[in-house]
Amino acid sequence: MVVRLCALLCFLVLCLSLVAHIDEPELISGNIPRYPPLARQAHIEGIVKVTFTLPANAGEPAYVEAASGHPELKAAAVENMKTWHFRNPYAANRKYETTFRYRLVTGPQKVIFESFHDVEIESPEPPPIDSHY
Repeated sequence: MVVRLCALLCFLVLCLSLVAHIDEPELISGNIPRYPPLARQAHIEGIVKVTFTLPANAGEPAYVEAASGHPELKAAAVENMKTWHFRNPYAANRKYETTFRYRLVTGPQKVIFESFHDVEIESPEPPPIDSHY
């Protein structure tokens, strides 16, 4: 598990360094997004669009809100976004959108950051519920 987290963080740093040269703020830290347990148990998958503002020269997102998505996934995406910190050299407020893609897979749990605009959260499908008492 520690090796996976280290690999994920290294990948995140690589992605962020590639994105940094583009006219964008740089994501420097934040909690790793988690699949909400109740959504996983209910087999809920989907896309959540989260909008936020980076105030002038500030690193913490403000006015974070889910623009679309399933209610069981929206709260998790918004709460995760509130833990993110950016290197933001811009002297004006800017609005951004991030897409969180929640998917249940047969493989291991993983989180993929294409950039801070696109995050994929994959979690193993829950075991089937045994209907025999």
